Amino acid sequence: MAEESVPEGPNLKELSEEELWELINDNRHRISLGVRPCILFPYLRQVKVLTEVDEDEILSRHNLTNRCMRTYMLDLLRTQGRNGAIALLEGLMIHYPVLYTQVTGRKPSTEPSRFSLIKYSELTEYLIRAVTGMQTELQEARNEAGKMSARCSSLESEVSQLMEHEEKCSHLQTENERLQRHLEVTKLKDEKCDLYIRYTASIEEKSLLNQTEALSLQVQQLSLDCKMQQQKSIVVQSQMKELQAERDQAYQSRDDAQAMIARILAEKDTLRSQLVELQEAVSKSSAPPFLVRSRPKAIRVNGRVLSLSLQCEALLSQLSVVGGNKSGVFVHQVTEGSAAHAVGISPGAQIVELQVRYEQNSRALRMVLEDSTLEEATWALGQVTGFCQLSLRPRQNYEALLQQLQNSTMSSGDSFYIRVNLSLPAGASGTLAVSCNDILHVTNTRPAGTEDLWQASQVHPCQLLDLHSGTVPNYYQKAVRIVSTGRQGRNPLWVSVDEENTNGTESCVTLMPYTLVTPHFPPVCRPILLLPTILGRMLEKKLASWQGFQLCEPSEHAARLQRSEVLEEVEPGGNQCYTLQSVEKVMKKGLHCVLPLGLDCVRRLHRSEIYPVIIFIGVSARNARKLSKLQRGGQTEEQLLACSKSEEPLLDKLPCLYHSMAPDSWCDQNSLLTSLRTVIWEEQRKVVWVEPDLW
Repeated sequence: MAEESVPEGPNLKELSEEELWELINDNRHRISLGVRPCILFPYLRQVKVLTEVDEDEILSRHNLTNRCMRTYMLDLLRTQGRNGAIALLEGLMIHYPVLYTQVTGRKPSTEPSRFSLIKYSELTEYLIRAVTGMQTELQEARNEAGKMSARCSSLESEVSQLMEHEEKCSHLQTENERLQRHLEVTKLKDEKCDLYIRYTASIEEKSLLNQTEALSLQVQQLSLDCKMQQQKSIVVQSQMKELQAERDQAYQSRDDAQAMIARILAEKDTLRSQLVELQEAVSKSSAPPFLVRSRPKAIRVNGRVLSLSLQCEALLSQLSVVGGNKSGVFVHQVTEGSAAHAVGISPGAQIVELQVRYEQNSRALRMVLEDSTLEEATWALGQVTGFCQLSLRPRQNYEALLQQLQNSTMSSGDSFYIRVNLSLPAGASGTLAVSCNDILHVTNTRPAGTEDLWQASQVHPCQLLDLHSGTVPNYYQKAVRIVSTGRQGRNPLWVSVDEENTNGTESCVTLMPYTLVTPHFPPVCRPILLLPTILGRMLEKKLASWQGFQLCEPSEHAARLQRSEVLEEVEPGGNQCYTLQSVEKVMKKGLHCVLPLGLDCVRRLHRSEIYPVIIFIGVSARNARKLSKLQRGGQTEEQLLACSKSEEPLLDKLPCLYHSMAPDSWCDQNSLLTSLRTVIWEEQRKVVWVEPDLW
């Protein structure tokens, strides 16, 4: 007897009824495909889980396919419970050993101990009958195979004969077709030759006729052309004589006009210098606030400027303008017969300057419109209600602006960036939803003829890329008014709009809704400035120990350095100070310079085009208690909280944005350092937006 194989799956005798049928149902598809019910029926009847009636019912049903018989057999065995499952698996072990292994995970064996539903004598008797039946079937199969092989050999000989006969027939048929095609081709060649001869003869006759007709037409056409050329030459000669006379007259007029213009320009320069001296004495408050704010200048084109004076009631009703601060303001249309048209204002002229009497204080106001927005230019032209003087530059870049407007590559000539100082919800008419400190790219200050909206787009924080576009209010006629609470110091975001209530306890101020900013792209590693100052001194050495960071070192002999080079003294009156050179030295190494300085150094760094990452760390009483006295550098909790409270209002005076960490974003020094590393990496990738330096 062969050596007993070790089972690889669970022992079937130890499994319960549910586990056995769960094992069979998991492989139901495999059993239904690989089992023939007629082979398993003898064993299933031997162990008395199926009867002859069940066998007849399964095999004699004509409406059941082979697979349906197997499925129905499994359903009948399911009614026998655990015995039905074991009988099925033992039948598979005898007749389908491979399938048995796939289902149970055990190797098949014919030992009597492996059969639980049949006795040894009954098993032996069943196996003998099964072997006898199999031998009989094998002998019958061999006899049948012999008959079939003899039949196959006879059929093969017949097939070979038929193939030879078919090959001969196909060969004869091919030869017949070839001969027929040869005869047809010979006939076609003869016909084609006859047709070609006739066609050639007809073509030659037709070509001769066509050539004759073409030559006659050419002769007629050439004669007509000669007559027309003679007439044209006579007309051109007469026109040339007239043009020469007009040219001589135009040259003479041009020389006279240039002499007169030169004389007028000399007088204008003298008067303009006197006017500038007088206007410098006039206070800037006499002009509207948006006419004196700084903005990126438009493209200046050097060229002759022509000054025109005119008297009109409403200049803006006589002409329309296009453009903006980026392209310049140009006259687009002029009403024919108006005063503006009479003095020579034509479309395409760039408006450089306007001198008019301002109606609010009846003072002469000189407004430079070369760098103004479309909104400002429209307001300025709308103030003309009498005598005014315009400075115009001839048509330059006007056609390029019109082409861009027609192609919708730009909506106007305006282009500048602003920082939002308040939050605005989204509106129903395409108004952008913006938050405080968002950056917007204003591309049109008068969209679709409106007077209270700007067309703007939100700007990507890490690159100059316009995102969502829409409109925002321009606060031209009304502003957001907030009553101050007596806070000391003046915030540059607040300007007084009510100077009458000077004796009251409260003063009414207006929040500037937008601040003009310009983009800057600093190098890879920006300096780091941590606030409040006490907490920054605690963390600066920790940051300097990181890879890619270095603490700014002080320099000696502070008295010898220029004031612009000194950022801050280490001790008042001492010889050591922190300088711009020490910061630049660290940045040239490709490292973040950790600045042990205060807020006063920010503007000095900006003037040298150094833009630090400013991080304000919010501190609460709970955070302060988590820091030990040693970590606080000997400072008390009250001193740390007081420093944070006093320095936080000063952040609004910075000319750039800063990052503020909420007090609940850290709980101890380790979590604070981890958050700082993430914040520094995020701020380093952003574009730096800085206000114009008006100090």
